[in-house]
Amino acid sequence: MGNSGGAATHSGVDFQQRIAAYAMAHMLCGLEFAAFGRATATEITELRFETADEIDDLVVVGPDRRLFVQAKNTLSLSDAPGSEFGSVLAQFVAQYVSDDRPGDVYVLATSQGASGRIRKELRKVTDAARLNAAGGQSLPLTAPEQDVLTKTQDIIRSHYLARTRKDITELGLQRIMASIHVSALDLAEGGSQESAILLVLGSRVTVPANLLWANMIAFGVSLARDRHALDVAAVQDRFGTYLGPSSQDQPTLAPGPITAELVADLPFGWDVVLAKSPYPECDFIVTDIMRFDEAGAKRHTFSAGQVLIGGREPWEVVGRWSTWAGCDRHMEAHADDYEDKRVAVLAADLPQDPNQSAAALAHAAHCARLAAAHEDPYACRHCGDPISEDGAPLVEIDEEGQPEDVGLVHQACLTPTDRVLGMADAAIFRNHHRLRNFDYAGWLAALRGGQGMFGALAESQVKHGPILWKSAYDDFSLGKWCVRMILEDGGTTYTTDRGQVPRMSADRAAQEAEKMNRALAEAREKGDPLCYTPSKAEWGSYSRLLAQGHDPIPCTNAEVVPYTRAIGEAYSTCERYYTPLAYLVDAETGEPVVVEGVISLLTDPWNLGSFLKNWERAGIELPEFTVSALLTDEQFDRFVRLTMTRGQGVIVDPRLALDGSLVSGFWVTSFEQLLYEAEQDRATAEGAMPGES
Repeated sequence: MGNSGGAATHSGVDFQQRIAAYAMAHMLCGLEFAAFGRATATEITELRFETADEIDDLVVVGPDRRLFVQAKNTLSLSDAPGSEFGSVLAQFVAQYVSDDRPGDVYVLATSQGASGRIRKELRKVTDAARLNAAGGQSLPLTAPEQDVLTKTQDIIRSHYLARTRKDITELGLQRIMASIHVSALDLAEGGSQESAILLVLGSRVTVPANLLWANMIAFGVSLARDRHALDVAAVQDRFGTYLGPSSQDQPTLAPGPITAELVADLPFGWDVVLAKSPYPECDFIVTDIMRFDEAGAKRHTFSAGQVLIGGREPWEVVGRWSTWAGCDRHMEAHADDYEDKRVAVLAADLPQDPNQSAAALAHAAHCARLAAAHEDPYACRHCGDPISEDGAPLVEIDEEGQPEDVGLVHQACLTPTDRVLGMADAAIFRNHHRLRNFDYAGWLAALRGGQGMFGALAESQVKHGPILWKSAYDDFSLGKWCVRMILEDGGTTYTTDRGQVPRMSADRAAQEAEKMNRALAEAREKGDPLCYTPSKAEWGSYSRLLAQGHDPIPCTNAEVVPYTRAIGEAYSTCERYYTPLAYLVDAETGEPVVVEGVISLLTDPWNLGSFLKNWERAGIELPEFTVSALLTDEQFDRFVRLTMTRGQGVIVDPRLALDGSLVSGFWVTSFEQLLYEAEQDRATAEGAMPGES
């Protein structure tokens, strides 16, 4: 038999702990937690893992609300109460029956791997339940949405009856439906939300964010296994040692014998300890011990020249090293001291290299930061005097009651508990903080509900082309009408502008519907009808959508219908259509970096290094720069308008061939300018026709 079930379980556990790590990162950085939508935003006061609550995966506790999280990496809709979907609803019902409180939220957290019926249609009907007193019935629903609503309510009724022996009231059904929030998260490796939280962590901590992130995930696994909870103080106690000044405030590191790169590559996962034996059978003991447990906490304590291993009696330490080779060098250099002594060697047989654990790697980066921050790397870390002797030890100071430190010490100043890492190295120092002066927290906040266009482009597999930008975007209208599109399968959707269902006057809505119906008729006459893909909420010709691997549904006609808040909430696909986007700023002038008349914008500043290498290979030389961001579509509009006024171009995510030609990327093109040029071309053609005849 295969192990697909085990793999699915592992995938689900990983997804659950990524959500937990995401919450921990917000607690560490003091950020509002809005991963499940603005309506559920809260400051986190406590996280509970695998609790005794009915909804037991994860509970996010805030000052005035509880978010009960069911984490399902993949999930499909079903009408069976005993299905996985039915099990999720059963927990929601059980929580409602046993301990319903004002402000409680039942979160179904999924990934992009969940079915579209869960991510989109179930989300729409639960959103509608919060907006309509009758449980979403007043919202015009498509046939698929009505099917999802019916199946969901039937399963809730079934579980409520089984648990209470009575039928649920319509009010009770409405309250459960309104409490459910469906949230599709992109926390997989390389996902947009993972990248965003890595950016935030990178701005707040003194170790590489990816190592701390991995450590948080591992910590979450341990907490879930032991069914523990932690508050903000516990998060600070566990990870606060890695907090430091933001990257833009970090000092420039002076060249010297100790570099961040050198220290980060040294082993930090175990200790080799030489101690005086407390046992009569031998005089000395040499053993290697793992430094961190699977939750990332230190296993052993060094204090006052002694080590307490695993809670046993303390041993008097003679020396401590990061490798067996270091211990061997000491024994050889002091061979006379051990010539007539009985030395017991206790070597552990470890199945995995402890130096590669997430905790060890994070601690290595932390120590690298400590070492590289010293203004004078030649000053002894104990006495402070200059070091001029050959072969001075490079040590980590890791002893209770002493500040953590890494650097060179005099041989005479070396203490038994100093963890010897090696000798000074002359490796060349490198320090390149690319994302200086960057608003990490602002980026994270803007990314939630942002980049609607670019998310759709990523899913469409389109790699290059124009982006039509309207300078005269209207989001001020409070009209009472909108345009509904009828699909061939009986379903419906609504026209959107920048991801929002636009509110229009009756006349304007009628004009828009007429224009859409003309376009639909023309496309049908050409044999390539305009279609819609409900799973991706994307419009396009039948041939284009089919080529992209979608299952297109032709649109039959457009009609004017009254606008309601429920329609706007349910069918608007994003809060920000373009932003957030990053751009380079000339460090000297403070102006955006312009290359050959073009300004480049990036959807993922975390990937800046890859773009810089690509541009360098294409022969582009950049000035010294910092990185800034456009966080709202209003900022994007002003930025593009000013850039085009100056006669410059804007391109998003450009990658270039060696000759400088564009391989991938999206040109921002003025919609009004295209219309003007088309009118000019038509006028020129019409004016030339008589002469040609």
